[in-house]
Amino acid sequence: MKGFSPDTTPDAQRTQIELMRRLTPSQRLSLAFALTDTMRDLVVADLRHQFPHANETEIRRRFIARVLPRTEIIRVYGFDPKAEGY
Repeated sequence: MKGFSPDTTPDAQRTQIELMRRLTPSQRLSLAFALTDTMRDLVVADLRHQFPHANETEIRRRFIARVLPRTEIIRVYGFDPKAEGY
């Protein structure tokens, strides 16, 4: 079995897959939401580290620019991250 991650052994990966298979659909969904929240927190922490003087609006715009396609940002939020330097 080829590993998903270079730091995970095939045996550990098999164990992870088996544990995931034992979860109920509700537990899997909760895990997915928790992972999404963690990802969002990590991205925001990185942005705050890179731009320590940025206000909340700038952090929010930079977050949006990092996680959504440019065309969607322009359509939905009405700003062009490329033009604004995000």
